[in-house]
Amino acid sequence: MELLSLELSENENHEIYNNIRIITNIDESDINIELSSTDDGNIKIRYFTNNKINKREYIEKITAKITKLLVEYTKLVGIKILKENYFYFDEEEVGSIISDIEEEIDNDIKIHIIIKNKFKEVIEKSNSINLNGFVNFRLKFLKLYAAQVVERCIDSYLMKKEYMDFISIIKLISDSEENRYDLVNVMFNNSKVQVYDKNMQKLNYLSSAELSAELSTESTYDETVINILLSVSPKKIILHDSKIDKKNKEAYNTADIIKRIFEGKVEICSGCKYCEVL
Repeated sequence: MELLSLELSENENHEIYNNIRIITNIDESDINIELSSTDDGNIKIRYFTNNKINKREYIEKITAKITKLLVEYTKLVGIKILKENYFYFDEEEVGSIISDIEEEIDNDIKIHIIIKNKFKEVIEKSNSINLNGFVNFRLKFLKLYAAQVVERCIDSYLMKKEYMDFISIIKLISDSEENRYDLVNVMFNNSKVQVYDKNMQKLNYLSSAELSAELSTESTYDETVINILLSVSPKKIILHDSKIDKKNKEAYNTADIIKRIFEGKVEICSGCKYCEVL
């Protein structure tokens, strides 16, 4: 019994053809796959079985594979858009943006469901489908979707790059400053982040330069704490983060910035008497 027949062209939608292995490798012993060539030179893939009982179940498995193929197609369309239209990025930058594109599309369950449902609509009417035609007409919105993903990933990359560049500048400035304190303690206690000297006296003055105000990031962080640390330029920082609130993004971001700016000077407290009382 034939379950489904697909036809696709080697010369059209290369992103699909190059990933044909996805739909010709199904982990189901009862589903047989036959590949052949049409008179037009296209590839024809037939799925058939001798088991008439589980037809719907088999169709679901085939549909899942085709959905996976079309998700891969969407990622490759995005990568093609990136390389053709944003040629000013170097190889390393392109690699980073591609990773973001692939991750966003992989994690976008909504687009996976839309693709799957569109395919189901077609196979309910016919079990013989031209895959190129299906993509070009029923899924033509995927190119716009992929372009939007690329734009978002580029914007995100540029923001992160700007953020990391400025972190590097602050780090250079911090490294060049004379150390005014041998040791400071940064205490994370639920919603509060506070700075103390080695004698556990609270520090609460700011840097006159307030360099951290220039940090460009989508995430929030405790600007006051960063400025205090830049002011005192400590030789060593102990982060007491055992009581950090997991839902407090500001505290997590503050800890991350401290580790980046004062790389090599930060020690994580594994638990001490101050962690208990403060």
